[in-house]
Amino acid sequence: MSAWLQSQHALEMLNASLADGYNTQAHGRAPNGKPKHASKLTGQAYTQDVLSCRHEERLLKCLRMPLATFHLLCMKFRENNLLVDNANTTIEHQVHMFLYIVTGSSSNRNLLERFQHSGESISRHFHHVLDAINHIESEYIQHPTPSNTNLSTVPPEITNNPKFYPFFKNCLGAIDSSLIPVSVSPSVAATHRTRKGFTAQNAFLACTFDCAFEFVLAAWEGSAHDSLVLSDAIKKGFRVPKNKFYLAHAGYASSPKFLTPYRNVRYHLKEQIAGHQAYVLNYTFLLIE
Repeated sequence: MSAWLQSQHALEMLNASLADGYNTQAHGRAPNGKPKHASKLTGQAYTQDVLSCRHEERLLKCLRMPLATFHLLCMKFRENNLLVDNANTTIEHQVHMFLYIVTGSSSNRNLLERFQHSGESISRHFHHVLDAINHIESEYIQHPTPSNTNLSTVPPEITNNPKFYPFFKNCLGAIDSSLIPVSVSPSVAATHRTRKGFTAQNAFLACTFDCAFEFVLAAWEGSAHDSLVLSDAIKKGFRVPKNKFYLAHAGYASSPKFLTPYRNVRYHLKEQIAGHQAYVLNYTFLLIE
């Protein structure tokens, strides 16, 4: 009996030791009490180094936007009190970490070493910046409405191409779905797993010929079929005006509002490109003559 008690006591001591080590590492310290992130180039210093650089290519690579645009964005957050400077981070540093994640598909773990912060701090700053961006979304994103969409106007991409006009004069644009890779908990991984083997969200998008987004619906699991996501988009406000239609791929059902490729013909991309180039050359010669 005493041996059993001793083994239980040893197990409790081991669990306590592991828990203590986990807690200290989660807060930026190793189990021996030494700081885990003690680099001389702190995260704030790294941000200052990037912002003080005048090399446009490096700035675009690090910020994915011109430096002037970055400063205007930070100024917007500061003027509206959406983000605040504190003793450890500036608004510029917080936005830099956010951009580092969303533009480079970086994980929280990747930022631990790069910015010398704990995982909790990085997650907190990320969500603060995300909330700030959502707060000003209405000022910069104009949702299409009957008042700002002239349905009687045929897109110039159609009218200026005799191969498309007048056959597609009522076409508004195209719809498609995009699989966006995400990390999810194991309990919902099965529904988010795509046929290609990775976990993702199935996002529905509708855009015009000049690549302006008219409707976006995200949050569907990666395993959801495109037609199911389209049905949900229609329920949530996606509308196709009367006598108008969108182009769609063969994964959608053909209907008066959605034109898909004719199923009895096999389309080959190389042949389509070659045919288009030959058509452009012939049309050019006709204009010259």
